[in-house]
Parts: sequence; structure tokens; C-alpha cells
Amino acid sequence: MAAAATVMADQTLDSRVARLESDVAHIRADVAEMKLDIRDLRKGVGEIDKSLRVEVGGLREQMQKLEGSTALKLAGLDHKLTRVAAETRIWMLLQVGALLCVISRALRWI
Repeated sequence: MAAAATVMADQTLDSRVARLESDVAHIRADVAEMKLDIRDLRKGVGEIDKSLRVEVGGLREQMQKLEGSTALKLAGLDHKLTRVAAETRIWMLLQVGALLCVISRALRWI
């Protein structure tokens, strides 16, 4: 009876070990697949990183060009505003001078 129990325990133990070995084999296969997937993801992320860097570099160049053209336009606008302000001052001085002439004639200062 004890021998039969030992033989049954050995068979149960062998079946458990076989099941564990099978499960470990499945786990190894899953881990191998995960490693391949991670490698593919790294490659994909690396490609995306490279393309983003290229696009960011292009955007920087465009922004620098835009900044340069904006600075030129602002400089031109500043020049125009300065000229308009000077013309307005000259015009106002001429009007004040003419008004003083009219007043001095009316008051017979001249």
C-alpha cells in the first residue's frame, strides 16, 4: 500500500513537473515575442524621433526666416512712421506760421 502511494505520488509529481515545464516553455515563447515587439517599437520610436527632429529643424529655419522678414518689415514701417511724423510737424509749423501772418496782418503788426 505504501508502495502504491509512493508510485501514485511520483506519477502526480511527474505530471506536475511536466505541466510546469510546459508552462515555462509558453512563458519563454511569450517573453521572446515581447522582446521582438520591443525591438520593433524601439526602431519605430527611433524613426519617429528622427523625423520629428528633421521637422523641428525645418520649423526653426522657417521661424528664423519669418523673424528676419518681420524685422525688416518693422524697420520699414518705423521709417515710414518717422517720415510721416516729420511731414506732419512741418505741415503744422507751416499752418501756424500762416496763421501768425494772418493775425499779424489783421492786427496791423506788419
